[in-house]
Amino acid sequence: MKTKQIHTIHHYLGTFFFGMFLIWFLSGFVMMYKSFPFLSQKEKIEGNEIIQKMANDLPHPAIVFTGHQQESTNSLRINSILDEPVYHLITNEGKFVSKFAYTGENIKIDKQFAIQVARTFTGILANAKVSILTEVDQWIPRPKYAKHLPVYKVNFEDEESTYVHISSKTGEVISNTTRFDRVWAWLGAIPHWIYLKEIRMHATLWSQLCIWLSAFGFIMCLSGIITGIVRFKNKPKANFKRFKNKWYNFHYYTGLIFGVFVCTWIFSGFMSMSPFNWSYNFTLSEQESLLWEGRKNSLENITDKEWANFQQSIPSSTIKEAHFSSFSGKLFAKYFVVDNIKTVCLSDVNYIPKESDLSKQISHISKTDMGVTIEVLHQYDNYYYDRHNNKKIPVIKATTTDLAYYIDPVNGNVLLKSDVTNKLERWLYHGLHSWDFSFLTSNRPLWDIVMILLLLGGTTISITATGLGIKFIKRKRRKYLRKKH
Repeated sequence: MKTKQIHTIHHYLGTFFFGMFLIWFLSGFVMMYKSFPFLSQKEKIEGNEIIQKMANDLPHPAIVFTGHQQESTNSLRINSILDEPVYHLITNEGKFVSKFAYTGENIKIDKQFAIQVARTFTGILANAKVSILTEVDQWIPRPKYAKHLPVYKVNFEDEESTYVHISSKTGEVISNTTRFDRVWAWLGAIPHWIYLKEIRMHATLWSQLCIWLSAFGFIMCLSGIITGIVRFKNKPKANFKRFKNKWYNFHYYTGLIFGVFVCTWIFSGFMSMSPFNWSYNFTLSEQESLLWEGRKNSLENITDKEWANFQQSIPSSTIKEAHFSSFSGKLFAKYFVVDNIKTVCLSDVNYIPKESDLSKQISHISKTDMGVTIEVLHQYDNYYYDRHNNKKIPVIKATTTDLAYYIDPVNGNVLLKSDVTNKLERWLYHGLHSWDFSFLTSNRPLWDIVMILLLLGGTTISITATGLGIKFIKRKRRKYLRKKH
């Protein structure tokens, strides 16, 4: 391909993309500090009320879910809704089943119930209006939220104009946003991720749109770099005045400085969408989970002894939620209390997973990797990390020939499975896109300074491209009108 053809590709694609790239870079400044206002598990649990009636007579879940297909249980947890303990079960098919613990009745929600739940969660006493959503809105835009429909949306008339979305299936809050959250989302995550709910709800459409836009954007950047390198060989008549047109001149020199960053940035965005059906497996598969847990995750498998141990180990009156999990045939309960997390093995209250137990379970799911190296991490490494320091530490890292497992030392839960694809994803997406390298993120504000400088460079390239693009469109329009007349 000749240089002139490459330049033409860059010119036309740049004219198409200049506005989009400018929006992406400007929204990138916002994304450094404010993402989409999803409600995290930690925020949900913190907003829960304390379970007041967690007593020794709490009925066995197999009794509460009488008639339910016990073998289809995927997960079980307990919390309180309006002062009543509730069992929340998720089936292997992803269906939600929530029942009041003492009555066995299914959760039934109306507008008044929704307002009470929203007030309890937020502490807001202002007047509220309730609407019933039969389809997701902009603040619950993912397909997974469709399982909660109809959703009750509580709009408080407080100073912050708070919206609270409540699931009709579980009676729980699934989204809590303020005007502040929503404004920053419109300036940041929504344009950056193309997160319009009309598009995002169609997962394949949204994914393909992002893949093709980033692919053509990468071609545009790459063609620009090639053009710039070729032209760099031609010595300018005056220093830093290679072109008479000031827009061309600014665009050329900022492209020389920041072009590689822009190119790797758009490439990393492309990689984030798992192109070519390249999937990233961060968790155990269904079959691996069954081998790791060592028992069927069904309600009938919770023995009377385990249930008695659960009731006896309940922390004081500060518990907000309890989760159940299994490891190596043993049942564990994790209690989320007001200011702490307590984990107890219900099968054997004195049991704590040993290195030999971990190695044995890994040998079950990784039969070709017989050698296992065990170490305890007291700080993040390159693959198990969190820029906001929210991930659990310490963790056990179990390494085989091809894989690494990051495991909760208290209950044996696999927090992350890292293989070759995960490691490539870490560097080709997160590394190139967020620059979340430990030497930067552990020395803030160094990371902030580097990111702001790079984003300013990308924004400058986009602004100069906007000037050139507008001139190009006007020039083509004038040419078209002359031919027409």
